[in-house]
Amino acid sequence: MLENFTVGIYAKTEGYQDSHGSWVPGGEELVKNIDCDIQPYSTELLLKDYGYNIEVTNRIFCNLDTDIKIGTILKYKDKWNQDKSYEVRKIIPWDDFMEVMIFELQE
Repeated sequence: MLENFTVGIYAKTEGYQDSHGSWVPGGEELVKNIDCDIQPYSTELLLKDYGYNIEVTNRIFCNLDTDIKIGTILKYKDKWNQDKSYEVRKIIPWDDFMEVMIFELQE
């Protein structure tokens, strides 16, 4: 498998109430980095290929990884060194790798 990107897997953290009673919203916490292949993809292709009607903009191919779940945030820097963030929308596991359908988040 071609692994031309290093992507950070981020878990969403829950908010909490601090000692003064103020609400502190949750954030994102880096779980780990993985190597993967990122490709353009679309909702139309996902519907045609797999029958799922979910809004997606890209897909990644990577080794099976239990840290990647629906709703997980993936981040990396593109070839122009710009930050990109994606939300995992669908996971299609295979024998020794998985296809992860993702949606680009606007920052």
